Amino acid sequence: MALVLSGVTHRFKEIKIFEKLDLEVEEGCFCCIVGPSGCGKSTLLRIISGLYKPVEGRVLLDKAPLSLEKGEIGFVFQEDTLFPWYTVEQNIKFALRARNIDKNLWDRTVDYTLQKVGLAEYRHYYPKQLSGGMKQRVAIARVLAYNPRLLLMDEPFASLDALNRNRLQADLVDLWHREKKTVIFVTHNIDEAVFLAERIVVMGSKPGRIKQILELDLPRPRDRTGAEFCRLRRRILAMIEGAMSEGLSE
Repeated sequence: MALVLSGVTHRFKEIKIFEKLDLEVEEGCFCCIVGPSGCGKSTLLRIISGLYKPVEGRVLLDKAPLSLEKGEIGFVFQEDTLFPWYTVEQNIKFALRARNIDKNLWDRTVDYTLQKVGLAEYRHYYPKQLSGGMKQRVAIARVLAYNPRLLLMDEPFASLDALNRNRLQADLVDLWHREKKTVIFVTHNIDEAVFLAERIVVMGSKPGRIKQILELDLPRPRDRTGAEFCRLRRRILAMIEGAMSEGLSE
């Protein structure tokens, strides 16, 4: 399975967001997208999901158009998006009902996904009783419950403190190893991208374009203080600063 973006062009009114953008992400890849503010990272994620339609170009999964209706895509937003009047269990079951999952499988699926994110004992809690990190883990569990082929994540840990963010990053890597999902993860945090990704897409702006694609072969678990980690972080920062300077000069 490969996700392919071919010639994607998009605009809002007269503002061109992308111009003939091409990208391919192989099955099982953890791909992070970084770049300066306003380069269209989140918009690109919404185009991949089908929430936005590009003016030109195609987005294909296994050479066929993506389908939200078939449950091929899971989307985790920056906000937890949980229903506050539902318990953790009920929030997950809502997703199962929306995806027409056999009701006989609901309890087993809730058990399994909550075990995966380490929240089995919180199934009867309401969102207001959970920390920010726990809410995001529930949001991830809710998406994983219907087993999408492609997991899209739009800065899901941005609002968390550093300790919880680092912990959830490690949890996500472990989960990705077990589930073998294709993940596309948008972030402003370069440290986060180097810690998580197999591939990093560095974008520039005006209009949004891919400046460079980096393939990471750092061993896991990754040492944030290691020499190669720090070298990659500096390199990506220099790329983004260069893209920002280009944007200001245009």
